Amino acid sequence: MTPLTSDAYYNPLLNEIVFPAGILQPPAFDMKAVDAVDYGAIGVVIGHEISHGFDDEGAQFDYLGRLRNWWTDADLKAFQARGACVADQFDHYFIEENVHHNGKLVLGESIGDLGGAKIAYLAYQKSFEGKPRPAVIDGFTPEQQFFIAWGQFRGDEIRTEAQRLMVQTDPHPIAKFRVIGPLSNLPEFQKAWSCK
Repeated sequence: MTPLTSDAYYNPLLNEIVFPAGILQPPAFDMKAVDAVDYGAIGVVIGHEISHGFDDEGAQFDYLGRLRNWWTDADLKAFQARGACVADQFDHYFIEENVHHNGKLVLGESIGDLGGAKIAYLAYQKSFEGKPRPAVIDGFTPEQQFFIAWGQFRGDEIRTEAQRLMVQTDPHPIAKFRVIGPLSNLPEFQKAWSCK
């Protein structure tokens, strides 16, 4: 990637995450934004890329980037069972009648989004230590601001024709499901919004 690219990636062979300068600007990162917004946007992206080291593909590489099984049998079995739950969840996200995500195709990105949201939220909560509680803004608590930031950063709208193509070939879920999917799995989201 060039420095101007607004993207990021994880390289399992070098066990590295890369963030070109292009992504370190609004809306992903803004020096003038409240912490909730930066943690909810670039923080989730950072956590997402770190989580790729432990997704269905990255988990096959050890800390030195060698393709080898480093898991205990019990840990690998538990990891695969949890991954199957995420794949099943995304199998049930429909674009239109009879057109839905392939949960196995989007599993790595879905694990990345779930791990990223969880890690970034925990980091945001940790940032409160020794400081006054952040302000409520426009009626939204700091926790709600975090989740709004992720939805605003990741969410977009694309035509149904493009969505049909994406669900067949793209390992990334449709943007709205990249928001709905991981957040529906986080008790912290439920608590922040008092939803069932």
